[in-house]
Amino acid sequence: MGRYITTTGTAQNVTRTVGSAYSAVVNDRIICTTGGFTITLPATGGLIENDTIQVIDATGVAGSSNITLARNGSKIQNLAEDLIINVNNACVTLVWTGATYGWLITR
Repeated sequence: MGRYITTTGTAQNVTRTVGSAYSAVVNDRIICTTGGFTITLPATGGLIENDTIQVIDATGVAGSSNITLARNGSKIQNLAEDLIINVNNACVTLVWTGATYGWLITR
């Protein structure tokens, strides 16, 4: 995922376990232990193309207790709207494509 490549050629990411409001940073893999909170995506100033954020609903509660990805001024899926994760056990990976299209969902 994302910007940093290790000596073995694999992407370097940081896994974070989160259960309340959180401000994401580039290459975060966020394991959500609850729902009903907001993850704010990084501001565009320090982003480069192919930066990645992954959000995982580990406990399967997003369907009844949504997880919101706040766009922080950028587009998500080419829309000026926050992304609401409302499917249990969802795993969403966002890739930064630049200011024109913003964050795009890859899976």
